Amino acid sequence: MSLIKKLSAVAVTSAMALSLASCGQDTTWGAKIDETEIRAGIFISYQSDAFSRAYDYMTETDTDVMALTIDGMSTEDWVNDQAVKGMQEYIAVENKFDELGLAFENKEEELAKANVEQWWEYVSEYFEGIGVSQESYLDVVINSEKKAAIFDYYYGEGGEKEVAEADIKAYLNENFARIKYIDMPLKDGEGNLLKSEGKAEIKAMAEEYIERMSTTDVTFEEISDEYDEYYNGLIEAAKAETTDGTTEEPVDDTAAEETTEDDELVLLGSVTSADYPVPSASVHEKVVGDAMTVGEYQLIEEDEVYYIVYKMDLFADEEYYDYKKTDVLNELKGEEFDATVTSWTESQDVVVNDAAVKRYKVEKIKETNE
Repeated sequence: MSLIKKLSAVAVTSAMALSLASCGQDTTWGAKIDETEIRAGIFISYQSDAFSRAYDYMTETDTDVMALTIDGMSTEDWVNDQAVKGMQEYIAVENKFDELGLAFENKEEELAKANVEQWWEYVSEYFEGIGVSQESYLDVVINSEKKAAIFDYYYGEGGEKEVAEADIKAYLNENFARIKYIDMPLKDGEGNLLKSEGKAEIKAMAEEYIERMSTTDVTFEEISDEYDEYYNGLIEAAKAETTDGTTEEPVDDTAAEETTEDDELVLLGSVTSADYPVPSASVHEKVVGDAMTVGEYQLIEEDEVYYIVYKMDLFADEEYYDYKKTDVLNELKGEEFDATVTSWTESQDVVVNDAAVKRYKVEKIKETNE
């Protein structure tokens, strides 16, 4: 349920001795960590986050998330265990942020407050329904920002464990590619698949386009326009043949519309990745990494469409590197950082409020989600 992207969740496998305290009926706090009481709302917030992750453990045959066994525990015990670890990390991050003398340099705290103020209108019913106040929710959000600031302190520019720009760009080049492409449907103007002879004609046309772009001053944009004119002409001709009074099915001109839309992408191209393959998974596989070099044209054949693909410099958009840098750092160093954060919690004195655990049932979160 978190609305600000967090760094990857900590996976803890070591056993931890936690003392349980049943302190009358005082359920205003979830745990005391190094004598600091963590409000129950923060505990419940981490319960909610863990509960949402419990669904990742469901298989096709599972029908009830509460009936799972996760890491040898029932769903309820696992969620509560994760919530306690969340509170431990919360304190570890707060302490490390202060220890390092960090401060928000880009008004992160003010922005977080403003965002939560806006979001609360939409999420308050859920969170207040499970016992999380706006104040507790904001504290968790700001703590996430502090964790991100600590991560940047270690791995960002000038950090103790700074990741070189060359390594970040190498990762991007191995997993992403910026391309321009023209899709050439293997269909006639009525949307019928072409036979072998028709496909051969399209292939010859594509190869001729590539030859012209490679050896003359004709641009990719000009070729794209030329092909659009050709294919739209086929569709218009097919439409004209159906205006003689006979009743025909509507001509599918989706392909023509998609080709026209491609023209809007030619200036900086389209970025393809495994998660968002553009224009298809098979094209993505053939253009990333060393599979295709920058400046190269390639004809990629699929069953119902041929693609003319041109590979561009991934960083043709000067802002792209800055935009992706944080994500790549997290991919490269996220697990290492999570392990470091976990190490900060190992010597903590942790007292879990048994009364709060008994009161704030995971089942209530499930019911509120439904």
